[in-house]
Amino acid sequence: MVHRSEYYSSDPLICAILRHEAVQWTSSDDAAAIRQFLDAARYHGVLPLLDAEFRRRSDIDAWPREILATCHKAMLAYVAQEMTQRTESAKVVGALADAGVQSLVLKGTALAYSHYPEPALRPRSDTDLLIAPNTREQAERTLAALGYTKSEGVEGEFASYQATWSRETGSGVSHHFDVHWRINNSQMLAKTMTYDELSTRAVPLLALGAHARALAPVDALLFACIHLAGHVNAPYFVPNVGQQEGDRLIWLYDIHLLYSQMSDAEREEFAALATAKKIRAICRRALIRTKECFGTPVAQRAVEILEAPGPIEPSDRYFSGGRGRQMLGDFLAFDSWRDRGRWLAEHAFPPESYMRGKYPAATRTPLPILYVRRLFGGVRAVIKS
Repeated sequence: MVHRSEYYSSDPLICAILRHEAVQWTSSDDAAAIRQFLDAARYHGVLPLLDAEFRRRSDIDAWPREILATCHKAMLAYVAQEMTQRTESAKVVGALADAGVQSLVLKGTALAYSHYPEPALRPRSDTDLLIAPNTREQAERTLAALGYTKSEGVEGEFASYQATWSRETGSGVSHHFDVHWRINNSQMLAKTMTYDELSTRAVPLLALGAHARALAPVDALLFACIHLAGHVNAPYFVPNVGQQEGDRLIWLYDIHLLYSQMSDAEREEFAALATAKKIRAICRRALIRTKECFGTPVAQRAVEILEAPGPIEPSDRYFSGGRGRQMLGDFLAFDSWRDRGRWLAEHAFPPESYMRGKYPAATRTPLPILYVRRLFGGVRAVIKS
Protein backbone atom coordinates (compact mmCIF):
# COMPACT_ATOMS: atom_id res chain seq x y z
CA MET A 1 0.00 0.00 0.00
CA VAL A 2 1.26 3.49 -0.83
CA HIS A 3 1.44 5.95 2.04
CA ARG A 4 -0.59 9.14 1.88
CA SER A 5 2.54 11.27 2.04
CA GLU A 6 3.72 9.64 -1.17
CA TYR A 7 0.44 10.52 -2.88
CA TYR A 8 0.55 14.09 -1.73
CA SER A 9 4.14 14.55 -2.91
CA SER A 10 2.97 13.94 -6.48
CA ASP A 11 -0.30 15.89 -6.27
CA PRO A 12 1.12 19.38 -7.02
CA LEU A 13 2.80 18.13 -10.20
CA ILE A 14 -0.36 16.35 -11.38
CA CYS A 15 -2.46 19.45 -10.70
CA ALA A 16 0.00 21.68 -12.56
CA ILE A 17 -0.17 19.40 -15.60
CA LEU A 18 -3.98 19.49 -15.55
CA ARG A 19 -3.85 23.29 -15.27
CA HIS A 20 -2.01 23.18 -18.64
CA GLU A 21 1.17 24.60 -17.10
CA ALA A 22 4.52 24.01 -18.77
CA VAL A 23 5.95 21.89 -15.95
CA GLN A 24 8.69 19.34 -16.59
CA TRP A 25 9.73 16.01 -15.15
CA THR A 26 12.80 16.59 -13.00
CA SER A 27 13.43 13.14 -11.50
CA SER A 28 15.15 11.65 -14.55
CA ASP A 29 14.60 7.87 -14.65
CA ASP A 30 14.10 7.52 -10.89
CA ALA A 31 11.96 4.37 -10.70
CA ALA A 32 10.59 5.24 -7.25
CA ALA A 33 9.50 8.70 -8.36
CA ILE A 34 7.82 7.28 -11.46
CA ARG A 35 6.00 4.70 -9.33
CA GLN A 36 4.81 7.35 -6.89
CA PHE A 37 3.54 9.54 -9.70
CA LEU A 38 1.61 6.71 -11.39
CA ASP A 39 0.20 5.35 -8.14
CA ALA A 40 -1.01 8.84 -7.22
CA ALA A 41 -2.56 9.36 -10.67
CA ARG A 42 -4.20 5.94 -10.48
CA TYR A 43 -5.62 6.62 -7.01
CA HIS A 44 -6.87 10.04 -8.07
CA GLY A 45 -8.56 8.63 -11.20
CA VAL A 46 -6.84 11.04 -13.60
CA LEU A 47 -4.75 8.77 -15.86
CA PRO A 48 -6.97 9.47 -18.93
CA LEU A 49 -6.93 13.22 -18.23
CA LEU A 50 -3.15 13.14 -18.00
CA ASP A 51 -2.95 11.23 -21.28
CA ALA A 52 -5.07 13.86 -23.01
CA GLU A 53 -2.85 16.60 -21.60
CA PHE A 54 0.40 14.86 -22.53
CA ARG A 55 -0.80 14.40 -26.12
CA ARG A 56 -1.30 18.14 -26.53
CA ARG A 57 2.09 19.10 -25.09
CA SER A 58 5.13 19.92 -27.21
CA ASP A 59 7.62 18.61 -24.64
CA ILE A 60 6.21 15.10 -24.44
CA ASP A 61 9.61 13.50 -25.21
CA ALA A 62 10.97 14.93 -21.96
CA TRP A 63 8.66 12.72 -19.90
CA PRO A 64 9.48 9.12 -18.88
CA ARG A 65 8.19 6.58 -21.35
CA GLU A 66 6.65 4.51 -18.55
CA ILE A 67 4.45 7.42 -17.46
CA LEU A 68 3.34 8.20 -21.01
CA ALA A 69 2.68 4.54 -21.85
CA THR A 70 0.73 3.87 -18.63
CA CYS A 71 -1.49 6.93 -19.08
CA HIS A 72 -2.18 6.09 -22.72
CA LYS A 73 -2.89 2.44 -21.93
CA ALA A 74 -5.40 3.55 -19.29
CA MET A 75 -7.06 5.88 -21.78
CA LEU A 76 -7.44 3.10 -24.35
CA ALA A 77 -8.88 0.78 -21.70
CA TYR A 78 -11.46 3.37 -20.64
CA VAL A 79 -12.41 4.05 -24.27
CA ALA A 80 -13.16 0.34 -24.70
CA GLN A 81 -14.95 0.16 -21.35
CA GLU A 82 -17.02 3.21 -22.21
CA MET A 83 -18.69 1.40 -25.11
CA THR A 84 -20.12 -1.30 -22.85
CA GLN A 85 -20.85 1.06 -19.96
CA ARG A 86 -22.96 3.36 -22.10
CA THR A 87 -24.98 0.51 -23.59
CA GLU A 88 -25.61 -1.14 -20.23
CA SER A 89 -26.45 2.10 -18.44
CA ALA A 90 -28.98 3.04 -21.12
CA LYS A 91 -30.48 -0.45 -20.90
CA VAL A 92 -30.88 -0.35 -17.12
CA VAL A 93 -32.21 3.22 -17.00
CA GLY A 94 -34.70 2.39 -19.75
CA ALA A 95 -35.85 -0.82 -18.06
CA LEU A 96 -36.40 1.00 -14.77
CA ALA A 97 -38.40 3.72 -16.53
CA ASP A 98 -40.56 1.11 -18.28
CA ALA A 99 -41.25 -0.38 -14.84
CA GLY A 100 -42.33 3.00 -13.47
CA VAL A 101 -39.05 3.84 -11.73
CA GLN A 102 -37.72 7.18 -12.97
CA SER A 103 -34.09 7.27 -11.92
CA LEU A 104 -31.67 10.18 -11.85
CA VAL A 105 -28.10 9.51 -13.04
CA LEU A 106 -25.53 10.81 -10.55
CA LYS A 107 -21.83 11.56 -10.16
CA GLY A 108 -19.24 10.48 -12.70
CA THR A 109 -21.52 8.82 -15.21
CA ALA A 110 -23.73 11.89 -15.55
CA LEU A 111 -20.81 14.30 -15.72
CA ALA A 112 -18.94 12.13 -18.23
CA TYR A 113 -21.65 12.89 -20.79
CA SER A 114 -22.54 16.43 -19.73
CA HIS A 115 -19.28 18.16 -18.78
CA TYR A 116 -16.25 16.21 -19.99
CA PRO A 117 -15.01 16.60 -23.59
CA GLU A 118 -15.03 12.79 -23.94
CA PRO A 119 -16.82 10.32 -21.61
CA ALA A 120 -13.73 8.12 -21.34
CA LEU A 121 -11.89 10.98 -19.64
CA ARG A 122 -14.06 10.41 -16.55
CA PRO A 123 -13.24 6.91 -15.20
CA ARG A 124 -15.83 5.27 -12.97
CA SER A 125 -16.23 1.73 -11.68
CA ASP A 126 -20.01 1.88 -11.37
CA THR A 127 -23.08 3.90 -12.23
CA ASP A 128 -24.91 5.75 -9.46
CA LEU A 129 -28.68 6.17 -9.65
CA LEU A 130 -31.08 8.02 -7.35
CA ILE A 131 -34.65 6.76 -7.13
CA ALA A 132 -37.74 7.72 -5.14
CA PRO A 133 -37.84 5.83 -1.81
CA ASN A 134 -41.28 4.38 -2.58
CA THR A 135 -39.99 2.73 -5.79
CA ARG A 136 -37.28 0.62 -4.14
CA GLU A 137 -39.14 -2.68 -4.37
CA GLN A 138 -40.00 -2.20 -8.03
CA ALA A 139 -36.41 -1.23 -8.77
CA GLU A 140 -35.16 -4.39 -7.05
CA ARG A 141 -37.51 -6.59 -9.04
CA THR A 142 -36.46 -4.92 -12.28
CA LEU A 143 -32.74 -5.26 -11.62
CA ALA A 144 -33.15 -8.88 -10.57
CA ALA A 145 -35.05 -9.59 -13.80
CA LEU A 146 -32.10 -8.12 -15.73
CA GLY A 147 -29.76 -10.60 -14.07
CA TYR A 148 -28.37 -8.33 -11.37
CA THR A 149 -27.58 -9.51 -7.84
CA LYS A 150 -27.59 -7.30 -4.77
CA SER A 151 -24.36 -7.24 -2.78
CA GLU A 152 -24.39 -7.97 0.92
CA GLY A 153 -24.23 -4.85 3.06
CA VAL A 154 -25.35 -3.19 6.25
CA GLU A 155 -29.09 -2.74 5.86
CA GLY A 156 -32.00 -1.30 7.77
CA GLU A 157 -34.25 1.70 7.95
CA PHE A 158 -31.40 4.11 8.76
CA ALA A 159 -28.03 2.34 8.44
CA SER A 160 -27.75 2.70 4.67
CA TYR A 161 -29.67 4.43 1.91
CA GLN A 162 -28.12 2.60 -1.00
CA ALA A 163 -27.55 -0.87 -2.41
CA THR A 164 -25.04 -2.16 -4.95
CA TRP A 165 -26.27 -4.38 -7.79
CA SER A 166 -23.86 -6.31 -10.02
CA ARG A 167 -23.96 -8.51 -13.10
CA GLU A 168 -21.23 -10.57 -14.73
CA THR A 169 -21.47 -10.99 -18.50
CA GLY A 170 -20.35 -14.02 -20.44
CA SER A 171 -17.35 -12.10 -21.75
CA GLY A 172 -16.03 -11.43 -18.25
CA VAL A 173 -17.21 -7.82 -18.11
CA SER A 174 -18.79 -6.70 -14.84
CA HIS A 175 -21.46 -4.03 -14.47
CA HIS A 176 -22.21 -2.35 -11.16
CA PHE A 177 -25.02 0.01 -10.20
CA ASP A 178 -25.23 1.83 -6.88
CA VAL A 179 -28.91 2.55 -6.31
CA HIS A 180 -29.57 5.34 -3.80
CA TRP A 181 -32.90 6.47 -2.34
CA ARG A 182 -31.32 9.27 -0.35
CA ILE A 183 -28.34 11.31 -1.42
CA ASN A 184 -26.00 10.26 1.41
CA ASN A 185 -25.76 7.70 4.20
CA SER A 186 -24.86 10.39 6.72
CA GLN A 187 -27.89 11.48 8.73
CA MET A 188 -26.58 15.06 8.70
CA LEU A 189 -26.64 15.08 4.90
CA ALA A 190 -29.27 12.55 3.88
CA LYS A 191 -32.16 15.02 3.91
CA THR A 192 -30.25 17.95 2.42
CA MET A 193 -31.79 17.33 -0.99
CA THR A 194 -34.66 14.93 -1.64
CA TYR A 195 -35.43 12.93 -4.75
CA ASP A 196 -38.61 14.94 -5.32
CA GLU A 197 -36.89 18.33 -5.44
CA LEU A 198 -33.99 17.04 -7.52
CA SER A 199 -36.33 15.32 -9.95
CA THR A 200 -38.33 18.52 -10.43
CA ARG A 201 -35.22 20.33 -11.66
CA ALA A 202 -33.57 17.39 -13.46
CA VAL A 203 -32.32 17.76 -17.04
CA PRO A 204 -32.26 15.26 -19.95
CA LEU A 205 -29.18 13.07 -20.40
CA LEU A 206 -29.81 11.98 -23.97
CA ALA A 207 -26.52 10.08 -24.28
CA LEU A 208 -28.15 7.36 -22.16
CA GLY A 209 -31.51 7.33 -23.90
CA ALA A 210 -34.79 9.18 -23.90
CA HIS A 211 -35.58 8.23 -20.28
CA ALA A 212 -32.25 9.27 -18.77
CA ARG A 213 -32.09 12.39 -16.63
CA ALA A 214 -29.33 13.98 -14.59
CA LEU A 215 -29.20 16.61 -11.87
CA ALA A 216 -29.45 20.24 -12.91
CA PRO A 217 -26.00 21.92 -12.82
CA VAL A 218 -26.56 23.75 -9.52
CA ASP A 219 -27.86 20.60 -7.85
CA ALA A 220 -25.03 18.55 -9.36
CA LEU A 221 -22.47 20.95 -7.86
CA LEU A 222 -24.09 20.82 -4.42
CA PHE A 223 -24.16 17.03 -4.65
CA ALA A 224 -20.49 16.89 -5.70
CA CYS A 225 -19.49 19.02 -2.70
CA ILE A 226 -21.49 16.81 -0.35
CA HIS A 227 -19.93 13.67 -1.84
CA LEU A 228 -16.44 15.12 -1.38
CA ALA A 229 -17.16 15.92 2.27
CA GLY A 230 -18.48 12.42 2.84
CA HIS A 231 -15.01 11.01 2.19
CA VAL A 232 -13.12 13.29 4.58
CA ASN A 233 -13.18 10.53 7.20
CA ALA A 234 -13.97 7.59 4.92
CA PRO A 235 -11.03 6.02 3.04
CA TYR A 236 -11.51 5.30 -0.66
CA PHE A 237 -10.19 1.97 -1.96
CA VAL A 238 -8.42 1.61 -5.29
CA PRO A 239 -7.38 -1.96 -6.29
CA ASN A 240 -3.62 -2.57 -6.35
CA VAL A 241 -3.00 0.82 -4.77
CA GLY A 242 -4.71 0.73 -1.39
CA GLN A 243 -7.20 2.80 0.50
CA GLN A 244 -6.51 6.41 1.23
CA GLU A 245 -8.24 9.38 2.78
CA GLY A 246 -8.35 12.88 1.41
CA ASP A 247 -9.66 14.55 -1.71
CA ARG A 248 -9.43 12.53 -4.90
CA LEU A 249 -8.47 14.87 -7.71
CA ILE A 250 -11.10 13.46 -10.07
CA TRP A 251 -13.81 14.55 -7.61
CA LEU A 252 -12.28 18.00 -7.44
CA TYR A 253 -12.03 18.09 -11.23
CA ASP A 254 -15.77 17.33 -11.41
CA ILE A 255 -16.39 20.38 -9.25
CA HIS A 256 -13.96 22.42 -11.35
CA LEU A 257 -15.83 21.62 -14.56
CA LEU A 258 -19.26 22.15 -13.02
CA TYR A 259 -18.37 25.55 -11.57
CA SER A 260 -16.34 26.72 -14.57
CA GLN A 261 -19.22 26.05 -16.97
CA MET A 262 -21.85 27.86 -14.87
CA SER A 263 -23.28 31.31 -15.50
CA ASP A 264 -22.90 34.02 -12.86
CA ALA A 265 -26.59 33.59 -12.00
CA GLU A 266 -26.11 29.84 -11.43
CA ARG A 267 -23.09 30.49 -9.23
CA GLU A 268 -25.07 32.86 -7.03
CA GLU A 269 -27.95 30.38 -6.90
CA PHE A 270 -25.50 27.70 -5.79
CA ALA A 271 -24.19 29.89 -2.96
CA ALA A 272 -27.71 30.79 -1.88
CA LEU A 273 -28.80 27.14 -1.82
CA ALA A 274 -25.70 26.14 0.15
CA THR A 275 -26.68 28.76 2.74
CA ALA A 276 -30.33 27.70 2.86
CA LYS A 277 -29.41 24.03 3.26
CA LYS A 278 -26.78 24.75 5.92
CA ILE A 279 -23.85 23.28 4.02
CA ARG A 280 -21.87 26.48 3.43
CA ALA A 281 -18.74 25.06 5.10
CA ILE A 282 -18.82 21.97 2.91
CA CYS A 283 -19.23 24.00 -0.28
CA ARG A 284 -16.71 26.66 0.71
CA ARG A 285 -14.05 24.04 1.41
CA ALA A 286 -14.75 22.26 -1.88
CA LEU A 287 -14.40 25.45 -3.92
CA ILE A 288 -11.22 26.49 -2.11
CA ARG A 289 -9.62 23.08 -2.72
CA THR A 290 -10.69 23.10 -6.36
CA LYS A 291 -9.29 26.59 -6.89
CA GLU A 292 -6.02 25.55 -5.24
CA CYS A 293 -5.68 22.51 -7.49
CA PHE A 294 -7.03 23.69 -10.82
CA GLY A 295 -7.32 27.48 -10.67
CA THR A 296 -11.11 27.35 -10.80
CA PRO A 297 -12.51 30.87 -11.44
CA VAL A 298 -14.45 31.08 -8.18
CA ALA A 299 -16.54 34.26 -8.20
CA GLN A 300 -15.78 36.64 -5.34
CA ARG A 301 -19.48 37.21 -4.73
CA ALA A 302 -20.03 33.47 -4.22
CA VAL A 303 -17.14 33.33 -1.75
CA GLU A 304 -18.56 36.29 0.19
CA ILE A 305 -21.91 34.56 0.52
CA LEU A 306 -20.32 31.31 1.68
CA GLU A 307 -18.03 33.09 4.15
CA ALA A 308 -20.66 35.45 5.62
CA PRO A 309 -20.97 35.22 9.43
CA GLY A 310 -23.65 32.87 10.65
CA PRO A 311 -24.43 30.04 13.05
CA ILE A 312 -22.20 26.96 13.09
CA GLU A 313 -23.63 24.32 10.77
CA PRO A 314 -24.00 20.68 11.82
CA SER A 315 -21.99 19.68 8.74
CA ASP A 316 -18.93 21.42 10.23
CA ARG A 317 -18.41 18.19 12.14
CA TYR A 318 -17.04 16.66 8.94
CA PHE A 319 -13.92 18.80 9.19
CA SER A 320 -13.10 18.60 12.89
CA GLY A 321 -12.85 15.78 15.38
CA GLY A 322 -12.52 12.92 12.92
CA ARG A 323 -14.88 10.01 12.47
CA GLY A 324 -16.09 10.08 16.08
CA ARG A 325 -17.36 13.65 15.88
CA GLN A 326 -19.03 12.88 12.56
CA MET A 327 -20.85 9.89 14.06
CA LEU A 328 -21.98 12.03 16.98
CA GLY A 329 -23.42 14.53 14.52
CA ASP A 330 -25.29 11.75 12.71
CA PHE A 331 -26.61 10.44 16.03
CA LEU A 332 -27.90 13.87 17.05
CA ALA A 333 -29.43 14.51 13.61
CA PHE A 334 -32.36 12.20 14.32
CA ASP A 335 -35.64 13.64 15.54
CA SER A 336 -36.36 10.96 18.14
CA TRP A 337 -34.59 8.59 20.52
CA ARG A 338 -36.38 5.68 18.88
CA ASP A 339 -34.71 6.46 15.57
CA ARG A 340 -31.33 6.93 17.25
CA GLY A 341 -31.69 3.51 18.87
CA ARG A 342 -32.61 1.87 15.56
CA TRP A 343 -29.61 3.49 13.86
CA LEU A 344 -27.23 2.23 16.53
CA ALA A 345 -28.69 -1.29 16.45
CA GLU A 346 -28.55 -1.53 12.67
CA HIS A 347 -24.88 -0.55 12.63
CA ALA A 348 -23.96 -2.80 15.56
CA PHE A 349 -25.88 -5.90 14.46
CA PRO A 350 -26.01 -6.22 10.65
CA PRO A 351 -27.42 -9.42 9.07
CA GLU A 352 -25.53 -12.66 9.58
CA SER A 353 -24.94 -12.98 5.83
CA TYR A 354 -23.07 -9.68 5.87
CA MET A 355 -21.00 -10.67 8.92
CA ARG A 356 -20.00 -14.01 7.39
CA GLY A 357 -18.91 -12.21 4.25
CA LYS A 358 -16.93 -9.65 6.22
CA TYR A 359 -15.08 -12.33 8.19
CA PRO A 360 -14.81 -15.26 5.72
CA ALA A 361 -12.09 -17.00 7.72
CA ALA A 362 -14.35 -17.22 10.80
CA THR A 363 -16.90 -19.64 9.37
CA ARG A 364 -17.27 -21.55 12.66
CA THR A 365 -17.12 -18.55 14.96
CA PRO A 366 -20.42 -17.88 16.79
CA LEU A 367 -22.21 -14.81 15.51
CA PRO A 368 -22.18 -12.96 18.89
CA ILE A 369 -18.37 -13.14 18.92
CA LEU A 370 -18.24 -11.65 15.44
CA TYR A 371 -20.44 -8.80 16.61
CA VAL A 372 -18.02 -8.14 19.50
CA ARG A 373 -15.14 -8.21 17.03
CA ARG A 374 -16.95 -5.71 14.83
CA LEU A 375 -17.64 -3.45 17.83
CA PHE A 376 -14.01 -3.33 18.92
CA GLY A 377 -12.87 -2.77 15.34
CA GLY A 378 -15.24 0.16 15.01
CA VAL A 379 -14.07 1.67 18.31
CA ARG A 380 -10.42 1.40 17.21
CA ALA A 381 -11.23 3.10 13.90
CA VAL A 382 -12.96 5.97 15.69
CA ILE A 383 -10.07 6.40 18.12
CA LYS A 384 -7.50 6.42 15.28
CA SER A 385 -9.45 9.09 13.41
